[in-house]
Amino acid sequence: MQLSKSDFQLASTCPKKLVYKKANYPTANDTNEYMEMLAQGGYIVGKMATMLFPDGIEIDGNTQDCIAQTNIHFQQENVVLFEPAIVSGQKLVRVDILVKQGNSFHLIEVKAKSHNTDEQQDKAKLKKYIEDVAYQYSVLKEAFPGCKIKCSLLMPDKAKRTAIEDLAGWFSVKKQDKKNDQELEELPAQQKPAFNKPEVVFKFESAHNKEEYIAQLAKEGILEYQDVTEAVEEMQNDINQRASNFLRILNEGISANDYKITKGCKACEFNTIDKQQNGYKECWGDLAYTEPNIFDLHYGGSIGHYTKGYYFDELIAEGKTNLFDIDPERLKNSKGELGSRGTRQLIQIENTRNNTEWISQELKSVANNLKYPLHFIDFETYTGALPFHKGMRPYELIAFQWSCHTIHKPGTTPVHSEWIHTGEKFPNPSEFPNFEFARSLMMQIGTSGTPLMWATHENTVLRTILKQMEIYDIKDEPLRNWLFDITSDGDKDGRLVDMNKMTQEHYFHPYMKGKTSIKKVLPAVWSHHPYLHKIEHFKDYVPEEFLGGILDPYDTLTSGLSEADWDDEVVSGGTAAMRAYHRIRFDDTLSQEKRNELRYQLLQYCKLDTMAMVIIAHHWGIK
Repeated sequence: MQLSKSDFQLASTCPKKLVYKKANYPTANDTNEYMEMLAQGGYIVGKMATMLFPDGIEIDGNTQDCIAQTNIHFQQENVVLFEPAIVSGQKLVRVDILVKQGNSFHLIEVKAKSHNTDEQQDKAKLKKYIEDVAYQYSVLKEAFPGCKIKCSLLMPDKAKRTAIEDLAGWFSVKKQDKKNDQELEELPAQQKPAFNKPEVVFKFESAHNKEEYIAQLAKEGILEYQDVTEAVEEMQNDINQRASNFLRILNEGISANDYKITKGCKACEFNTIDKQQNGYKECWGDLAYTEPNIFDLHYGGSIGHYTKGYYFDELIAEGKTNLFDIDPERLKNSKGELGSRGTRQLIQIENTRNNTEWISQELKSVANNLKYPLHFIDFETYTGALPFHKGMRPYELIAFQWSCHTIHKPGTTPVHSEWIHTGEKFPNPSEFPNFEFARSLMMQIGTSGTPLMWATHENTVLRTILKQMEIYDIKDEPLRNWLFDITSDGDKDGRLVDMNKMTQEHYFHPYMKGKTSIKKVLPAVWSHHPYLHKIEHFKDYVPEEFLGGILDPYDTLTSGLSEADWDDEVVSGGTAAMRAYHRIRFDDTLSQEKRNELRYQLLQYCKLDTMAMVIIAHHWGIK
């Protein structure tokens, strides 16, 4: 049994996970759309990185074939290999890019995560990646004693502004049917990946001037090296000790002293709906079934002045995992007082015990301070490693859609408005959309009334656009003044009102548990207050057939096409919205009908986000 670098990553978080992985237990990542998107983004960056080495040779196939191919190519004095398989005893690593020059190697780890060369690098933020490189270094050093090894991370640089228009459109991802046993680094818990390694297609692969595009990538692209050799060498003792311990576990089995259950288990990848092979429940036994659970507590990682979750670990060690096992006295801060967070936690415990909804006495006065018209707004945005537009940085924000429900006077029907950028009906399809996004919203909201958001995303987006106006030298004083007025920063309060904060301070329902996201608050309100279903402007979100349980309006979202014509998932979350926008902009295989369908789904999803705010506000007495 071999210890791959994905095995090493996983076991470093918890040795017991290594056992579950080797036993092929299912993981939560098997159906995690967000993780799949991250993995695909990583492969696109990986493809771009390999194009910087035109003479590089890709090592492909199953593990044994790759080992054999790698050994053959290593007989050359100088060679560049993509994903060579290197073995030392039971240790196995696949290196992203390995440059061999005689007895010297340059080990290059490609990551989609960004860094910023304009800022002082914080090695702590890169520790996970440096450890990954350090294990590869260890295996390579054992396989080639006496060799010299330089180690680098190759990552998107947020300090770089690309001179390439539509860089994100230069690459596309195609699903592959062919199977191999290669692991996905982004999903180290998977033994047999649910997401096959995709094929990344370079748009100009067959172009007669392909080399010119590659040269442009090297000169005006976004990737930058970061030398981590010294940091890698410093941690070799620790890496080798860990590897030896993990190999002992693989060969001899795991003992009770090798791991322990802690607060960190809350995020275990092996906690799935599978009843036969659930690693979390195997570790926790009967404690895993406790309801309500301490893990449900609002911001449970920070209880009183126990900011590192030490109190939870103390309870777990005593076999106490019920929410009601929490001592209210421990919710107090270092001054012996219940702060705002401790107060919220106590409200949750007491109302969960009594199965009661809680609305603060102050909510009515807060509502009375809101000025009509009320504008309930929601944004959809995109951030990705590859910039869409010339002049953009990696992971620079694009605001491509807003929805707004406006209540002009108390008791009037909400009026919906919306804006979306898909590049099709824009004056210039390649134009950076953020400033038109903000202008259109300014025209809709104006300077009167109260705009409401859920959490701080909308404020952050508008503050970002305000900064982008300076960077892109946009001369529009009315827009600049409006953005400054509507947003908050550390020095001033703007017009935007946060309904998530209102929830934290004034509303609780047991179904929400410790969450205050709109995706938790809406089902709690909608399911337990049927009077809302009879209100005319809410009726579209009442299911035609329902067998009982929790009603979630997001489950009513459908495609505009028939099931035969639309076999993909319907856009009903932020990750799906990002993917839909990217496909509309750059997927040349999409028919116009399916392009229109994605646009329709984006509009109905964002519209529901703002209607959800209206529904919740109505229940609070804001009508």
